[in-house]
Amino acid sequence: MLTASSEFVQLCRTQLSLTASLGASLSVVYLAEAWVDEEQKKLIPIAAYPETSLDDLKSPGLMRLPQTLTPTLPGVFTEPETTAPILLPSLEINHCVETEENEDQPLEAETDWQPESQTVLPLIQEEVVLGFLVTGRQDRPWNPQEYHQLQQIAHTLALACILDQRSQWFQQQFRQQQHLQLQQADALDNIFHQIKSPLTAVRTFGKLLLKRLLPEDKNYPIANSIVRESDRIQELLQQADQTLDQTEPLLNLPLTVDSVLVSTPPPEEVTFPTSVLTLLPAWEQLEPINLYEVLEPLILSTQAIAEERQLQCQVDLPSKLPAISGNRKALREVLSNVLDNALKYTPPGGKLNIRVRLQKPNQKRPSQPTQVGIGISDNGHGIPVEDLTHVFERHYRGVQERSEIPGTGLGLAIAKALIEQMHGEIQVFSPVDPAWVSKDMISVSDLCKGTTFIIWLQGVTADQQLNRFF
Repeated sequence: MLTASSEFVQLCRTQLSLTASLGASLSVVYLAEAWVDEEQKKLIPIAAYPETSLDDLKSPGLMRLPQTLTPTLPGVFTEPETTAPILLPSLEINHCVETEENEDQPLEAETDWQPESQTVLPLIQEEVVLGFLVTGRQDRPWNPQEYHQLQQIAHTLALACILDQRSQWFQQQFRQQQHLQLQQADALDNIFHQIKSPLTAVRTFGKLLLKRLLPEDKNYPIANSIVRESDRIQELLQQADQTLDQTEPLLNLPLTVDSVLVSTPPPEEVTFPTSVLTLLPAWEQLEPINLYEVLEPLILSTQAIAEERQLQCQVDLPSKLPAISGNRKALREVLSNVLDNALKYTPPGGKLNIRVRLQKPNQKRPSQPTQVGIGISDNGHGIPVEDLTHVFERHYRGVQERSEIPGTGLGLAIAKALIEQMHGEIQVFSPVDPAWVSKDMISVSDLCKGTTFIIWLQGVTADQQLNRFF
């Protein structure tokens, strides 16, 4: 059993004062320190009323529990089938005076505490003996009403003891969890710090390679992609550092239930750090952007990876693409996540199709901007029907969780959040949607599998395009 807290000791004293109002000369609360082994039975007095020194309870003549504890109260606190003895005091509980005649007959004063003047009430909660309430008076025995009140006090003490023990257990768990979080934060700090050195080296090698290549060289876009993706990783690391800095105050919570936590009400409003999703990257800055400028480098990277993995990647873009309203970095993050999934879940020999289609506004509402859809399709195994409604949930991988393909289940959740923050929409279809693939890419047999993701964004109206230059 854990050590009793100061709050529990104070509650015991308050409850013991109630026994004094009933005429008790002295009342003591004992807690059981060890009840596992019959050879080790130890009761610790934690509160007394009047507030005499607990050490004085060892003196002769003061009320205390006997040294020998034997189970002399059968039936009430034990099951009939139980063979192991339950450790209870050898004192018998005082019998209440049943008749008014006995109530009116005062007992002769006793000079010393005698066993028959004591009442021992076990503190039992959830079939566990937690300790004992020992109380008594010398002038008269307890009547039934008084004895019932003593039982209520014992019940209150037992319940408070259980709550106190659980509170301390939760505090211990909280300390362990806090320590673990601090260790995790330190580990992440170390990892991020160690990533920065090789990342700087990769960026440097990419820049050196760019200087040695001519723009018309076929390897020039690959070198340029190395530098661009290195810059992207550097931005993500900076955002991760900011997130850890904002999370750190949450780890510095009080470790104990002190007077502040017990007596001070919680603040009306608690402010938590901004969600990690809104830190990837500055999504709130929406502006007209050239979709082709975002797509071109991503398509080059995807085609290079597809060639390495023995995949075919076809691209179908309109000759003229309208400007869209969005955030360049956020859109690049969304497209990267969706393209990465298509590459990852398409087996060798498979095919990918990237297509952009325009959806003109309704004739009844010509002022509405054109909707631009970016479709990314593959002829992989597809997504089971039961997983389709969950693919955008954080950490959800569905059937893929049992596969050997690594993943965290965060990519599509991040993509959906960023698209919605840009006032767009993302859709998923499995099997593949035939309207979003080239006829020569996917055969009839492929139409029953595969996946299509469609990212819808708002085109920029003439007024928005005009305001861009003012």
